[in-house]
Amino acid sequence: MAENKELEDFVRSACVGIQKGVTEGLEIKFPIEFEVAVVIQKEADGLFKLLVVNDSRNYSKQEISKIKFKIGKKLEASSSRIHFFRE
Repeated sequence: MAENKELEDFVRSACVGIQKGVTEGLEIKFPIEFEVAVVIQKEADGLFKLLVVNDSRNYSKQEISKIKFKIGKKLEASSSRIHFFRE
């Protein structure tokens, strides 16, 4: 079972994987939409990390949140909102 990844690492590796997976004659259509399950982890310094959940069986429904966002070449004002919702 893979470890949970920090959200920023997950997004970065997903984008790199998508770019590597695009073969000649194909192109990436932006924006790329993500919907991931995350948990909040409090660090010793008082800061929080968002971790992408790989196995939700290890957490209660109250601990898991889903976030949905789009990334693209350029953030447009109309899509700059981040929507949070519970599963």
